[in-house]
Amino acid sequence: MKNLLLLLLLSIILFSFNSFGQTWDELIYQGKKERANGNFEKAGELIAKGAHLKGTDNFEHYYYAAIMYANANELDTSFKLLEKCIDAGMYDLARWERNSRLKVLHEDERWNELKTQMKKSEQKYSETLSHPELRNELKQMWKKDQDLVGQWDKQKIVVDQNTVRLNEIIEYYGWPNRSMIGKDGTWMAWSIAQHSHDLNFQKKCLKLLENTLNTTEPEPVLYAELNDRICRNTNQKQKFGQAIIEENGIKKFYAIEKESEVDERRRSIGLDSLKVYANENYVDY
Repeated sequence: MKNLLLLLLLSIILFSFNSFGQTWDELIYQGKKERANGNFEKAGELIAKGAHLKGTDNFEHYYYAAIMYANANELDTSFKLLEKCIDAGMYDLARWERNSRLKVLHEDERWNELKTQMKKSEQKYSETLSHPELRNELKQMWKKDQDLVGQWDKQKIVVDQNTVRLNEIIEYYGWPNRSMIGKDGTWMAWSIAQHSHDLNFQKKCLKLLENTLNTTEPEPVLYAELNDRICRNTNQKQKFGQAIIEENGIKKFYAIEKESEVDERRRSIGLDSLKVYANENYVDY
């Protein structure tokens, strides 16, 4: 009965629309505004609504909503939203375990149940890929990097090792696509390239990502993100608006080349408008 009532409550949260008919990105923005004001439960509610309304590529938002409910000590809803993260394709257990805001869930028996659920779901997902072993290798490479955040000297060694290995991978396969290693696998490959200290290697990866734009498995977000990272690292204005900086605690866009044309550039490679991206990342724009 308790679980039934909880599912009913979560359904009401996710399927109801507010009276103003806000879009998914506007709901995310409002949710993060509530979080900034310390209203964690309201933040979780709005962000979960936004995640549902977005429909795809939404596990990051369900994840953030779960964190908000954990902060509000609403553990039942937090667990249910983490289940939605798994259903949406999130298999990064190490990230869950590193997150101090989720530690309140660790002593609950449902935490281990979720870990088992994630493992089974990931295994089923891996069976659909042509190169699951490569995805797993990239996952372990990225984990080694993230496990050393805050330990710069050690992390730099791993970042350099990852650069060498990823270069070997792309020399052999080209840029590994989603059919090979899954959407999260391509993201992990991109993350490793993003963290590299080798600018020429980043440019090499950028060209490979650019080549995906005219295929059946394009990677416009990864291409734009790496493009703008390279622009920022070489003191040039960014082209797509993916680079966000923070000044005096306020998020803003790193300088954009011909900003009046940025939405046209974004649209040309399959990205949402900069306003949508700004809302999603809680940037006033």
